[in-house]
Amino acid sequence: MKVFSILIPGLILIAVLPLAAANWWVETTQEDFVDGSYNATLYAADTGIAGDGAVQMIHFRDIDKDGNLDLLISNNRSRDTLDPGPAYHAYHYDNCAFADSLFSYNGSGNLIVDYDNDGNLDVVLSAYDDSTGAGDLYSHLYYGPAPWTDVDSFPTRCGMAVSAADLDKDGYLDLVFSNLVGGYAYIYYQGTAQRDSLACGFNFGNAIADMDKDGEPDIVLAGLQAIIYYGPDFTSNETIAGIDSLTDVTVADFDGNDTLDLVFSAWGDFAYMVYGPDYTTVLELPTTESRGVSVADLNRDDELDIVFSNLAPPGSIYYGPDYGMIPSEPLMTHASMGNIIGDFDGDRSLDICFCNWLEDSTFDTYSYIYLGPDFTDYDSLLTHGAHISTTTDAGNPYDRSGDEIYVSSIYDAGDTVEWDSVLYTAVVPFGSGFILEVQTGNVPDPDTSWSEWLQVADGDTLPDSLASCYIRYRGIFTTDFLQAPRLEEVTISYPSEGDVAPENIISPLPGDVTRCDTRVLIVQVRNLGNAAETFPVHCLLDSLGVTVFDSIQMAEDVAPGDSAILFFGGMYCCPGETLWVITEFAEDVVPENDTLFAHLGPVAIQERTDRYELEFEVSPAFQGFRIDYSLPANERITLAIYDVTGRTVKVLDEGMQRAGRHSLAWDGRDEKGQLVSAGIYFVRLERQTITLSRKIVIVD
Repeated sequence: MKVFSILIPGLILIAVLPLAAANWWVETTQEDFVDGSYNATLYAADTGIAGDGAVQMIHFRDIDKDGNLDLLISNNRSRDTLDPGPAYHAYHYDNCAFADSLFSYNGSGNLIVDYDNDGNLDVVLSAYDDSTGAGDLYSHLYYGPAPWTDVDSFPTRCGMAVSAADLDKDGYLDLVFSNLVGGYAYIYYQGTAQRDSLACGFNFGNAIADMDKDGEPDIVLAGLQAIIYYGPDFTSNETIAGIDSLTDVTVADFDGNDTLDLVFSAWGDFAYMVYGPDYTTVLELPTTESRGVSVADLNRDDELDIVFSNLAPPGSIYYGPDYGMIPSEPLMTHASMGNIIGDFDGDRSLDICFCNWLEDSTFDTYSYIYLGPDFTDYDSLLTHGAHISTTTDAGNPYDRSGDEIYVSSIYDAGDTVEWDSVLYTAVVPFGSGFILEVQTGNVPDPDTSWSEWLQVADGDTLPDSLASCYIRYRGIFTTDFLQAPRLEEVTISYPSEGDVAPENIISPLPGDVTRCDTRVLIVQVRNLGNAAETFPVHCLLDSLGVTVFDSIQMAEDVAPGDSAILFFGGMYCCPGETLWVITEFAEDVVPENDTLFAHLGPVAIQERTDRYELEFEVSPAFQGFRIDYSLPANERITLAIYDVTGRTVKVLDEGMQRAGRHSLAWDGRDEKGQLVSAGIYFVRLERQTITLSRKIVIVD
């Protein structure tokens, strides 16, 4: 996140009006957005239109942007040496009609995703083997749009399922390939040469989601075993007991307890549902050599349903929430190797495409799209050994809907403020939607004392009832899976409570001016406001009504609560003169504390408009110095040694101290225990209401 402090010009009538100060919380870069909370199906992208980042959805599937959901089916005529040609292509269907094909070896999985984030969907094709049975091949990434001339390749070993997410949160999508041989899944990180390997024998499927809700994407592998690899480094893993011989996996919250569950297809007579968060409760679902699984709310009853592709026909649907019941009326398939759910005919009902691999010993068979909502009618697509389609279920990983929520980090204004305008930039294609909401509170961690979420439009002014110290926003994204919205920038403004003040004259100490001499003037100023400020510091030396020294320096970009030390060279001063330090900040809301002055001389008194007593003494002691100070009440202090440049040499005491007199010693050593060199040093006592300094001189 970034905080800006700028000036907003007032209206010009006859004269120029004063400038009104405002602060802005701006989020527009990948670094701004990545610290929010969101599912692995969203990501903070590195590029955007308004700035250098955006929050956007990963899964949508209108490849050619014609308003129809596209379907991609990989073909596989494994070891068919007579005619491998048709298998060496994935078929792209648009509105249930053939559109084009893309070269691949015998395929086993694919993915539709805007990998390079250029606004055009790309296609990833896993390569299983070639006509000789060799599985050490290159899987291909085709960059859209058509004619697909730009291609990247990734080594895989009998590649199967492929998924995408920003695993390392660097703003770029990464790919996870399952490999049937070799014993490992591969992670390819975009923009680097890095490839990680995750152990899993006969790995058919994978899924990416934040399984443990720690804010980091995790990877679930389905193969000889079910293994969860936990992000961000994927060195910690967990094997799920009691299930094996798995062929596909997807995630969703089937029991509505706000934790992710898993469902696996598997060889044999059963598929498996495994309930989170501990993944020890397993429900067996009767199937027949199930080869693929997808999840969606097919009948729009707000319960998730499960579709299994079975190598031994037919396909089956388990309707929620009673997943242990006998599945619905079977759907005829032919050695179905996978399925995908979507509204392929554009009637706003979900359909199911079963990828039929083999019928009557021939690969030249039809795959079926069963049309929702009742799935009694179907369309046929001519395929050649259809061998899995897109293996990643679209939508929110919890309910598989087209709704996603991004929650920002919390912004701290430093004090209670009345928030002003909310501006945001979002790209919202037809068929998608975006809503921005804000929430405020006066404790750093949101609880019941925080406000309700308030929906705002671009340019809205927030009501005074939301005045607070803390604020956050959330974006609600919706998609019909054709195109997806993207959040580019959020800006929230609030009034600047500018307050800067001179805090201390570090050198020369007024009481040390016993004769006329040229000295280096060192002063300290502090920003007491709620935004970073740059402001002039004006130093004047008065001698019997005549200004004999006049100099201005800028305190640059001083953060709220921080101080700055400024050096003014060449000040010729004498006892009896008066030194003034003035912060000249036009937007200062507390002008009473803008002036500090000191009468120079052996009995000098350094004053603000409110005088204070010097309850602070430093005196030589055996092997060092003795420091005495007194406090009128319990308060927080910092007592430290500084050199003439303002660098901290050693902190002697810090924290809450009781009222009364205190004494401690400094042995002339720095924080590392080394004796300091000869020279001038300053002992500074910072109290809650005042800062006091004393000069000490160390000689060899």
